This record gives sequence, structure tokens and C-alpha cells, in this order.
Amino acid sequence: MPGLETAREILSRERELLSLYRRLDSQVTDRDLNEIVDQLIRCQGNQIDMLNELIDELEPVPPPPTVNLAQHVVQPGETLFLIAQKYGTTVANLLRVNPDIEDPDEIEAGMIINLPILLPSPPDCFFRYTVEEGDTLFELAQRFNTTVNELVFYNSIRNPDLIFPGRILIIPCPEPGEGDLDFETIAQDNTINFTGSVEDRLFGAVSRRQLRRRLDSFDIPVPRGIDFNDNIVIGGIEYDIDELSLADDMVIRAEVERKRRGYHLIEVPKEQLPEEGTYMLEFASDGVTLDEDRIRIRF
Repeated sequence: MPGLETAREILSRERELLSLYRRLDSQVTDRDLNEIVDQLIRCQGNQIDMLNELIDELEPVPPPPTVNLAQHVVQPGETLFLIAQKYGTTVANLLRVNPDIEDPDEIEAGMIINLPILLPSPPDCFFRYTVEEGDTLFELAQRFNTTVNELVFYNSIRNPDLIFPGRILIIPCPEPGEGDLDFETIAQDNTINFTGSVEDRLFGAVSRRQLRRRLDSFDIPVPRGIDFNDNIVIGGIEYDIDELSLADDMVIRAEVERKRRGYHLIEVPKEQLPEEGTYMLEFASDGVTLDEDRIRIRF
């Protein structure tokens, strides 16, 4: 609508002025003059409120829900200006795709913000991964059994040699190989640190009650929508579950990799298992068995 872009530009500049007024307020020590600065800040806030109302009227329809934007988890010490520099954009563009941010100076580590990077439709099966210090696309492609080209495509990455800590990546699920069990990630988090013994970190669950009992000690909510009549859940606290296969008729072998933080929960259809009964769930890494669990499967 005519005037919308101009109004947004004015709003961006007015927000920058508000930041300057607040800086001025911290520098003016005279009480009488400080009251004048306070009035200026209030007037500036009212002006920003009116601009927001104007923009709402100029753009009454929200962006289509089919639009997928890349996202970034704010890292300690980052500002919108630094994030804009990393991704080759501007603070104004970041504010445009993050309308909930009223003050560009008030962002905190751990916030998830949208990036003005349009993503294609994700694959049918995928999970999200937050880039950590030292990660590369090549190493992530190897870890998650995918390709650099797929990571570049699904995440609209311009330079495959440059990814930033905090970037949330769409990771396509690996294609199951012969003898492998197919599974889908139902919950994955890479931001929370946990403590506990190895035995507490790897597990299988065949009921919501059993899964809740496993997760309560880590303050992890049970994901919604799990149908335990048709599926089982396998989890790793501070582990990624990379592969799953039937080592023997009644042994489910999970290949895992140590994570620096977070958790990974997967869902496995019971229909892939040959028969009901008690299965040995064996967790292994680099050929070394880490932990074992027994789960009773009923169809």
C-alpha cells in the first residue's frame, strides 16, 4: 500500500532517535534539564506508538503463513547491528521481519529472531539444528548423513564456507539404508545444558507416563501428538541419535554421538519391528556400547 515503506523507514529512524534520547538521559545530570529530556522521551514514545498504528492500518493483512524465514538465536554480546552485518542486511530489515521488537537496543541472548532470508518449503522429514562455534556445513552434512548442497538449498545459504553460531538450520532426515529403521525427530534442543550420569541420558519409552518419568528430572516437556499405540520414543540427553537398526531380531541398536548440550527425541513406528515382545535397546558410539535398556513392545 502507498506510504507503507516510507512509514517503516520513519519508524526505524524514530527508534534510533529514542535510543539517542535514552543515552542523553544518562548523560544529563541537572534535575531541571533531566525533566525536559524525560518529556522528550515520552513524546518520542508517543510518536512511535502512532507510527505503529499507522503501519497497522496501511498493512492490515499479515504475511502469508506459507512464507518461511530463516532464524537466528541471539548469542551473548550480539546486537541487531552486529547480526545485520553478519547476514549482509540492515537493522531496518531485521525490525521489519521482527515486528515484536520495539526497541533495537533491547535484545537478549537466547532470543530467536527472524532473518530476512526466504527459505524454500522444507522436506517432508526434517529437524532444526542451532549452529555452534566451530561447526561447518561439511562436518554437519557428514554428521547428519546429508549433503552440503541440500543444506545450502533448504537454508538459502549464499556462502557454504560461512555459517554463524546461532543460525538455525533445517536438516533433512537421512534416507534409511538396508536394515535401518526409519525414524522421525519429534523434539531437538541444542541450547540447554544438563547434568547426570550416562545411564540417565539414553532411554526408550513405550508410554506417555514412562516418557514423562524419564524427562521430568531434566525439566523437559513431553512433546504433544505422540501416538504410543503405533510408535515408540527413543531419547538421548546430550546425545544425537544418528542411526537406528535391528542388530538381531530382538535388538534395536542406536548409534549416537555426544552432544555438547541439549537433547534429541525420536519416534519409531512399531510396524517396522518384526514381532511384539521385549527388545534390547542398545546405544553405541564408535563401536563401543554406552548403555542398554529393555522395552516391552506391544502391537
